[in-house]
Amino acid sequence: MLEQHLEIARLTRELASQLLEKAVMVARHFDLGTTEVRAIEQLYLSGPMTAGDLGRALALTSGSVTALVKRLQANDLITRTVDRQDRRKAWISLRDDKVEEFLRPYLSTIAQGQSVIDRFSDDDLATVTRFLKEYCTASSAENMATERETRADSAKPGGRRDASGTITGVGAGLS
Repeated sequence: MLEQHLEIARLTRELASQLLEKAVMVARHFDLGTTEVRAIEQLYLSGPMTAGDLGRALALTSGSVTALVKRLQANDLITRTVDRQDRRKAWISLRDDKVEEFLRPYLSTIAQGQSVIDRFSDDDLATVTRFLKEYCTASSAENMATERETRADSAKPGGRRDASGTITGVGAGLS
């Protein structure tokens, strides 16, 4: 059972690395940073998002996502639309006139991926999709629990603790 988990983890990490490598190449091509390209990819895949949603999707702090949105706006890559129901909320979208330009470097990757997808049945694809969704949900829940635990430990006098409970640093400004 552990071997299956490790193989799945290895393969998903390998796929993530390949996708990040593609983002790096696209970033160089468009003279952008990798984070900007990852944001563009996320907006293309997910559609309009709030800054908070985009930050969570990219694992960025609120300050980092604010700077990111400013850079994307400065490069005329996105539009910000104020929510009609809640004027405090703004939706960030990839500009329609930029989509084709950014898709071009991905076309061969998309075609190769589609050729793989075409070899699987609808039932197989539904299983893979369900697995990935559940695996992502479980991983996300674990990450959130670890983050809460880390914040709680670092705020205590005595600092951070590793998995065994050993103090590894000083927290709460006691350094």
